[in-house]
Amino acid sequence: MKKLLIAAIAVLGFTTANAQYTAEAGDIQTSVQFRPFNNGNREMFENVGINASYFLTDKDEIRVKLDFGSDSGKQNDVKNSQFDFGFGVGYENHIKTYDRIDLFAGIGADFATRSCKYDGHKAEGGYTSFGVGVFTGINFYVYKKLYIGTEIGLNYNHYNWNKYEEKQGAGWVTKDPKTSGNTIKFEVEPALKLKLRSEECRVGKECRSRW
Repeated sequence: MKKLLIAAIAVLGFTTANAQYTAEAGDIQTSVQFRPFNNGNREMFENVGINASYFLTDKDEIRVKLDFGSDSGKQNDVKNSQFDFGFGVGYENHIKTYDRIDLFAGIGADFATRSCKYDGHKAEGGYTSFGVGVFTGINFYVYKKLYIGTEIGLNYNHYNWNKYEEKQGAGWVTKDPKTSGNTIKFEVEPALKLKLRSEECRVGKECRSRW
């Protein structure tokens, strides 16, 4: 029994040591991201980002991203709510990879919108924004198909504030702020990531899975 256990540990160690953790050309990966440091008093997972990326080479990756979140409550027995949506595209270069560690940097652009409601009417605080940014990060592969990571980015965003409705007397009046603004800020995005199945095809050969 002892010899069998030692043999099993040795096989597991050999398999782990020879596993290809980091991505290769043609791989598809997804990730779930959350922002615990920039949501004010909101819960950690109320704003979530979903990424999908494709590796052009072992080092070059393109990605698309969706962000969404919602919040609701009551103020003086009147319902209020907020909904956020965003879309982004980006490019990553994987600068250095070593066994389970993957260092990367890249650039991206994004679009975002926020809608706010109070008592069923558009409330102040809604906006649309466009932005660009640079980022760097690190991934650590827990297993061949699963890894965790974080990104730190410096982003520039341009905001346009939406029209809203304000209660006056017995009715509601539309207000147009006609204002815009710009922000430059750092963002930290921890992530749980999963590498999906991808197929490797060669002329004259059947496709085969990389994992």
